[in-house]
Amino acid sequence: MTFLNLVDQGKTILETGDSSRNVIELIFRATTTDITRCSVKIKHVLKLSHLRETLESFENFREDVKNRSYVHYNKHPRNMVDGNEQLLFYGTKTTRCKLMGTSNLCRDSNCSICNIFKSGFYTTKKKNGIWFSTSCEDLVNANANANMMNVKMAIIVCRVITGRVIDMLDRDFEGEYDSVGGVKSNYLFVRNPSAVLPCFVIILNCK
Repeated sequence: MTFLNLVDQGKTILETGDSSRNVIELIFRATTTDITRCSVKIKHVLKLSHLRETLESFENFREDVKNRSYVHYNKHPRNMVDGNEQLLFYGTKTTRCKLMGTSNLCRDSNCSICNIFKSGFYTTKKKNGIWFSTSCEDLVNANANANMMNVKMAIIVCRVITGRVIDMLDRDFEGEYDSVGGVKSNYLFVRNPSAVLPCFVIILNCK
């Protein structure tokens, strides 16, 4: 089991005008076209880097999905190509983090965002899997619905090998699966954190 550890790897603050930041901001805006409950401002965009072992673990999971895909090729042909990789989003509040705008991690055990960076999503609360969204809008609106005003939140942009996805309402399902859909609109439950490679972090001010 390989843990993501940014203490040994690194995060880079992307300045306004940086080409990578421009792309991430375009992706964010494209998936937040109907935010009405709060105003949102992008404060920082961070780029995450990874050790070779972390990348190898991610690619090994992809190969495992591809090797298992032959049995269900007719229903899941893309698994044979790239493991059904998708760009998905994970959101969390950063109210406890005082170092989010720097290249360092905070030491607060209650800081959800830095603990995710340190553990690579391998946390007690996520030992059975992780909820991701296909829309940043859902994550921001969920924050607004919780009546959290003037809160900093982070959206982690992740490459996710979703593999064989099943619908919870599909009663004809047979065999192994990697992800679950159909429980919440625009949400996907990914069972194995090894399928996740965090790439960028968008720090937002929500008012």
